Amino acid sequence: MHIGIDLDNTILDATSAHLQYYNIASGLSFTPDDVNDFYLYRLYGWDRAERDAIYSQYGHDIHWNSAPFPMAVEILQQLFEQHLISIITARPLLFLDVTTEWLKYHNINYHTITLIENKLQACVHSKVDVLIDDGPHYAEEFALANKPVILYEQPYNLSVTNEFVYRASNWMEVKQHVDYLACKLNRA
Repeated sequence: MHIGIDLDNTILDATSAHLQYYNIASGLSFTPDDVNDFYLYRLYGWDRAERDAIYSQYGHDIHWNSAPFPMAVEILQQLFEQHLISIITARPLLFLDVTTEWLKYHNINYHTITLIENKLQACVHSKVDVLIDDGPHYAEEFALANKPVILYEQPYNLSVTNEFVYRASNWMEVKQHVDYLACKLNRA
C-alpha cells in the first residue's frame, strides 16, 4: 500500500514548538490547551503576512525542536518495511533541509518527500492509497474524493466525520487503521 503521511501534528508535536517560538515573538504565553484552530497564528491575532514573517524567522528552530509523538518512530519503521511511505507536508520548500535532517536524526525512513499545499493533487498524482494527516480541510477533501484518510486527532479536527475518515488518537491506532485498510485493499 502507498501511504502518504503528514509531519506537523501527525508524526510530531508541532503545536508545542510553534507556541514556544510564537510566544517569544509575541510576548504572550499560550499553552497547548489554548489551541482549538488548525491555523495557530490566529490565536495571536496575526494575519497571514505577520505569521509568514515570524515563521520565516523561527521556522527552522520550530521544525528542528519538534518532538515525535509517542510510538510514531517505531510504528513508522514497521510501516516502512511493509509499505511505500511518502512524507507529504505543506511546509514551505524553504524548510526542506531542516525537515530531511530532522527525519534522519529521528531515524524515520521514507521513500519520497513532497512539500506541497495541495495534498490531494499530490496524492492522486502519486497514487497514494491513504493519507495520514491532522488537517480538517485535508480530511474533508479526501472524503469528498472517496479516498480514505486517517485523521490524527487534534482539538481543531473533532467535527470532521465521514465514512472515509478513520480517527486515530495515537500511533497504535494509526497502525490498526493501516492494517485494516491494507487488508481491505488486498481483498478488492
